Amino acid sequence: MIENIPTTILMGFLGVGKTSAILNLLEQKPEQEKWAVLVNEFGKVGIDGAIYASMGIQVKEIVGGCMCCTAGVPLQVAVNNLLKEFRPDRLLIETTGLGHPKRVLDTLRGEHFNKSLSLKASICLVDPENLKDIRYTRHETFIDQIALSDILVANKTDLADAESLHLFDQLAEKSEPKKLLVGKTQYGKLNVNWLDLSPEVRHAEYPNHHAHTDETRQQTIDSFNSAGWIYPKNTQFDYDCIEHCFNQFESKGVKVERLKAILYTNKGCFVFNMSQSRLMVKKISGSEKPQESRLEIIATEIKKPLLEKYIEACKRKSSVN
Repeated sequence: MIENIPTTILMGFLGVGKTSAILNLLEQKPEQEKWAVLVNEFGKVGIDGAIYASMGIQVKEIVGGCMCCTAGVPLQVAVNNLLKEFRPDRLLIETTGLGHPKRVLDTLRGEHFNKSLSLKASICLVDPENLKDIRYTRHETFIDQIALSDILVANKTDLADAESLHLFDQLAEKSEPKKLLVGKTQYGKLNVNWLDLSPEVRHAEYPNHHAHTDETRQQTIDSFNSAGWIYPKNTQFDYDCIEHCFNQFESKGVKVERLKAILYTNKGCFVFNMSQSRLMVKKISGSEKPQESRLEIIATEIKKPLLEKYIEACKRKSSVN
């Protein structure tokens, strides 16, 4: 029997650092325990799953929409498969930044999982800089991710100004019911002991936001669209070219809300991560390299031919497609 697996949901809008937070928590895992990750990505090309897998982490993905849709069926199937295959001591669930958390929480609290899972306090990460932008502060999913969280954390505080941090303090102070914990951090560093805190009853302000009843998970949610590409492992990108390309998107008329990529280059295999026009790059040094290169872009307007033109120009001539 699989019973009472401690389960924590990490949520937060696009680009707040959920993957970094989970990787940090996994670094604090007791050596004798086996943890697993369920990750949901809005786009069809799974990037986070490839990142986790490249580090030897036991992971399952739900891609191509949000797992709160279709009455929680994708979520139920994924959790069941993960529990049966890995039999973990702890489960971490990373929701898509565009996913409304209510139906995810309802599914995990429901009869289907009332014996196998022990749902713990949910954690919401916030980029304080977003609190100055009404595109976020008036967004119903953004509002309810905060409302339904037990633990509220300002991440990327090293990149936030005094006004943003003050707005976060005001947000936390006004939260009702009060949060179990309010924290500030950088690089997604969380306290592993938070994973054992018990949740409290909280209510969504917009419980029916973007709820779908059909069997198709949407590729457009709240005006956001996605485009993704998969390249064979022997397709090699010029590192300097692709880094420059990503940094120059906005000046070339390409407004990117979120970019994630795991690419083979002439300098090695790298993870590229962009939000708020800030690009972060990290080299993958582990032995479990991904099977192919992957790139996913989320934006309100996807100019795919233009994107492909810039990306194709960064392929090295020695690449074999």
